Amino acid sequence: MTSVDDIKNIIKDIQDRREQWQLSHRRKNLLTLDSLGIDQNVAFDMIYNLLTWQNYISGPMPDDHPTPVPGNIWIFGLDIDNLSCYLKFQDRPSGVVMWISLHEAEHPLHFPYR
Repeated sequence: MTSVDDIKNIIKDIQDRREQWQLSHRRKNLLTLDSLGIDQNVAFDMIYNLLTWQNYISGPMPDDHPTPVPGNIWIFGLDIDNLSCYLKFQDRPSGVVMWISLHEAEHPLHFPYR
C-alpha cells in the first residue's frame, strides 16, 4: 500500500501546480457540478483546500486504456457540499493534472487510512 508520506507528497505536488489542473468534460462530471450549483474552479478550490491524505483511496497506478496515456492515476474521495464525490486524477509528465473523475460516488468509498 502507498505510504502516508507518498500520499502527502502527491497532494502537495499537485497543489503546487493548481494552475495546471484540467477537468475531463465527461457527462457525469458536468452533471455533478450542475447539481452542486458550482463551476469547475469552485470545485477545484474546494479540492485544493480540503483534500488530505485521509481522503486517499488508491494509487498510484498506470493508465489502463488500450493506448495508455503516460502518468500515474490516483483515486480519492471527498465530500463536496455534503455530496460524497469520487475523484480520479492523472499526474501527467507535462505537469498537467487531469481530473478524469469528479462526480458523485456511485458506490460506497473505502478509505484505507480512516
